[in-house]
Amino acid sequence: MQNENININNTTETKPTKPKKPIFGNFDFVYGFLLGLFIMFTIGGSTFYVYFFGIPPFINDYINHRGSGNAYMSLASASELKAGDNGTTESKASAETSEASSKKQEKASTSLDMAAVTRKLGILQTLIDQNYLFPEDPAKASTYIYKGLLASLTDEDPYAHYYSAEEMNQRKSQQNGTYYGIGAIVHQLEDTKESIVIEVYPGSPAEAAGMQIGDILYKVNGIDISEMDLSYVIQNMIQGDKGTSLECVVKRGDQEISMRITRGDVEIPRVTAGTLSRLNISLPEEIQNSAGSSVLTTDDIGYLSFANFYSAEGRQAKAALDSLVNDDHIKALIVDLRGNTGGDIEVASSLLDYILPDDLTTFTEGKSEFQQGKTLFAYTRDKSGKGQEWYASDGHSIDIPIVVLQNQNSASAAELFSGCLKDYGVAQVIGTRSYGKGIVQTITTLADGSAVEFTTHYYYIPSGLNIHQVGITPDIDIDLGSNADEYMVSLEDDKQLQKAIEILVKGGY
Repeated sequence: MQNENININNTTETKPTKPKKPIFGNFDFVYGFLLGLFIMFTIGGSTFYVYFFGIPPFINDYINHRGSGNAYMSLASASELKAGDNGTTESKASAETSEASSKKQEKASTSLDMAAVTRKLGILQTLIDQNYLFPEDPAKASTYIYKGLLASLTDEDPYAHYYSAEEMNQRKSQQNGTYYGIGAIVHQLEDTKESIVIEVYPGSPAEAAGMQIGDILYKVNGIDISEMDLSYVIQNMIQGDKGTSLECVVKRGDQEISMRITRGDVEIPRVTAGTLSRLNISLPEEIQNSAGSSVLTTDDIGYLSFANFYSAEGRQAKAALDSLVNDDHIKALIVDLRGNTGGDIEVASSLLDYILPDDLTTFTEGKSEFQQGKTLFAYTRDKSGKGQEWYASDGHSIDIPIVVLQNQNSASAAELFSGCLKDYGVAQVIGTRSYGKGIVQTITTLADGSAVEFTTHYYYIPSGLNIHQVGITPDIDIDLGSNADEYMVSLEDDKQLQKAIEILVKGGY
């Protein structure tokens, strides 16, 4: 009875229910069918993408390099990466299709594929991070990446260059010709390590303090520098902020002389100028014997020479012309541009503006692309035919005979200068055919202070001649010679200079 009760208590009475029918019919069949469609479309779509576009970059990177593609995110934005990059991944298409696609891409654009480059940089960076034995300098690495990009242009454009911010500051300082210091050139003797003054710039703080050529630097601010490296002394003890001063002790013979020097703006002399007499250049004897009573003397002929057309040369050359014309009252001028490699077209135009009158219309009259009634110096044109013109405007001119000396190393702005004066018949050119650089480089400064430079324009002298690989042909061709003994001569024995003097003195200008 007990077991029976247990059986009764554990028995549950249930009513039979009718099984429900699935909404979509057979569950296994419908959902299996949908899953099959999903797999089919996934595989088909992936195959289609890979066939036409290649393996997606992030998958390719993960397979081959375990995700190293992320390393380049600092060099490229996400949008650049999304632009698409097949890299070097081979497509499953035929070789003919691949070649056709490659040619199509080349025709579409000649620009650098930044996505491909940055992706590969990421791979290289990961290899360096994982395997390079020594510490990496990130700043140096990025600088050389940028330098390499600009260097790739140098087959066609040897002037293309990338400048770091430090290099750009140094370049500007050199071109401006100014720095904060004392204004003396010091040379350290190799044997004794003595630092001897070999030049003191006129008007410099060093000159004002009484420093002389031949002085030996002994102490700076009480520190004996006799055995110290000169470059360290200059950078860390002599150069400094404008208005600050230093105590300097020099040895002059048997004496020790103390002087306090206040640092200031120092402009490096870049121009050689003066009358022939002041430069100790005499008239050639044959000229003196053949000339009449109206002959020009060495006091009447000015001489001006500089090696570049940058802001320092521009300021100093204009000041020298002022002095020669207004103080020395010269009656003729020799401008020596031999070896002048050019520079800033603005500086060249400024000097031309100082020499030429404002209203020479020989090359502008009736031409709609130029200003009317103005003296044209030069103009530039880029690959779209656009550019800039330079005209006279300062109201100043120099009405004296001028001879320009040039040689095969006179280039760029120097050729613009001599070509312009020759075009207007204001100067005769003596020497050899100039270098022939008729292209203009533009320097673009970036936000971080770095800069890029490359060729952007052709330039033309007033007559419309582009002198690139042509040069300026001299009116009188005189070669100094090909060997050093013939070429490296003093002004006194200079055949080209002697011819210039002869032309001016005899009035054959």
